[in-house]
Amino acid sequence: MRNLPFKIIFILLFASCLFAQSPHGDSFNYDCELCHEPTSWKIDLKKVQFDHSITKFELAGQHKAADCRSCHTTLEFSKINSDCISCHTDLHQGTVGKDCSKCHTSKTWMVEDLNGLHQKGRFPLVGNHLTADCQQCHTRYVDLYFEPLNTDCFACHSDDYNSTQNPNHASAGFSTNCQDCHDLTASVWFTVNVVHDFFPLVGGHAISDCFACHEQGGNFTGLSPECDDCHHDKYVATTDPNHVQNNFPLNCSQCHTIMGWSPATFDHNLTSFPLTGKHIPVNCQDCHSTGYTGTPTDCYSCHQQDYESVQDPNHVIGGYSINCTDCHTTNGWDDLVNFNHNITQFPLTGAHITTDCNSCHQQGYNNTPIECFGCHEQDYNNTTNPNHIAAAFPTTCEDCHETTAWTPATFDHDGQYFPIYSGKHAGEWTLCSDCHEVPNNFSVFTCISCHEHNQQEMDDKHQGVQGYIYTSDACLSCHPTGEKGNAFNHINSNFPLTGAHVSLNCQQCHQSGYSGTPTECVACHQLHYNNSTNPNHTQLGLSTECTTCHTTDPDWKPALFPIHNQYFELLGRHLEIANDCSP
Repeated sequence: MRNLPFKIIFILLFASCLFAQSPHGDSFNYDCELCHEPTSWKIDLKKVQFDHSITKFELAGQHKAADCRSCHTTLEFSKINSDCISCHTDLHQGTVGKDCSKCHTSKTWMVEDLNGLHQKGRFPLVGNHLTADCQQCHTRYVDLYFEPLNTDCFACHSDDYNSTQNPNHASAGFSTNCQDCHDLTASVWFTVNVVHDFFPLVGGHAISDCFACHEQGGNFTGLSPECDDCHHDKYVATTDPNHVQNNFPLNCSQCHTIMGWSPATFDHNLTSFPLTGKHIPVNCQDCHSTGYTGTPTDCYSCHQQDYESVQDPNHVIGGYSINCTDCHTTNGWDDLVNFNHNITQFPLTGAHITTDCNSCHQQGYNNTPIECFGCHEQDYNNTTNPNHIAAAFPTTCEDCHETTAWTPATFDHDGQYFPIYSGKHAGEWTLCSDCHEVPNNFSVFTCISCHEHNQQEMDDKHQGVQGYIYTSDACLSCHPTGEKGNAFNHINSNFPLTGAHVSLNCQQCHQSGYSGTPTECVACHQLHYNNSTNPNHTQLGLSTECTTCHTTDPDWKPALFPIHNQYFELLGRHLEIANDCSP
């Protein structure tokens, strides 16, 4: 009795060891009663209740009747692979892959839908390929060895290609891709379906005989698509019109369509002379009477007789332009006769717009003067208020008048002559004769004639004023707006004073008055030029343009001689003394 607890403990430990060492492996977690009898470990296969569908491999077909031990060779059931090839020998020797279920089912090894399998592969079977014996392509079919095959036609049909004589595919250079011409769904080679999109066979080209274009036994490649290469005989034989004599283009499509030679059309808009207006219905021969090449496109070449016969107005006498489109349109001679005068040197404005052409073009349309005086000399001569001739008014009418009407007339007295609308004189005068006292002579005007001054009074007022002279021109030189103390600013002239010129007395330069005073240096400094001896300007023939060497600084210094190289070229050591002329 003392050893009883130890026996119980031993039995329990022995039992736990038995359960831990299951022959089915540690991962087999199913109840033993599913397969074993409760009274013993024996297995009655007929009574096995294990559901194989709960595993990753459900039993179907012939797998249901298979003995478990035929697949499970060990008691560790998890050590078996579920792929077919682990149980079944690969009779195809790896040529179709390891997944038997792609072709076979668990019911039988027979392939039930061979064509269906082929449709899912690289080469779907159509046409004659559906009824072909497998061995025709798969040469080791009897060995169940399905070697990978080339899927292009030529790989199997090169003998057919090379042996064909009508036409000879090899010599014609036909494509080796059979389906370019043959229908894969057809049962014979004669079902030809050439994709001729590179040269569509429609209209007159829709022919069934290839040899109408491709000669028997000829080369089917490189045939020219140009019309003339096939239809040159028709081009030469055509006489209505004669294509050769008229030098018609060789590109038939410019006039014809592939539906037939007639009716023929010619798109004149493709030429340099598009047909518009009344030119559209004209018969071709009316213009192309001497052929279709070199036909002139200028109006006068066809319409010279029309030009010369017109009397209203007479185009010849009137010297009208022979370019009819300057006045006419192609809709007709009388339709919208409209000459755009704006394209000339004399655009019509104001009263000129409604003027009849002949009122200006009395001597014709060539060399008509565009100066106002050329047409309006009589108006100028007959005007008395004011008298333009007596007043010596300019003959450029546009100085005072607009083209809309002669009146009101404007005269830019401020901008062109003397300011009377601005400055000191603004608003003081209402009549021209207030200043222009000589009757109707507006060219006579002096300051002294209007201002009641005498010379002594002016001399006294301008005592000490540099350059003062008692003349009207002198007054305007310093008082251009008529205002007192408005001295003349030489900067506003074309000879600004700089250097030694600034301190000169006006009379030194303006000895002969203030008008026409020369601005060239030598006009005042000729004596300096002649008397210069270092160097002697006259002997050297130096330029009389003093600014070539001198500035306006006093004593003519500093002076430069930029043209020394014209006399003696300064190079090397001479450059060091270029600015020192002294010995």
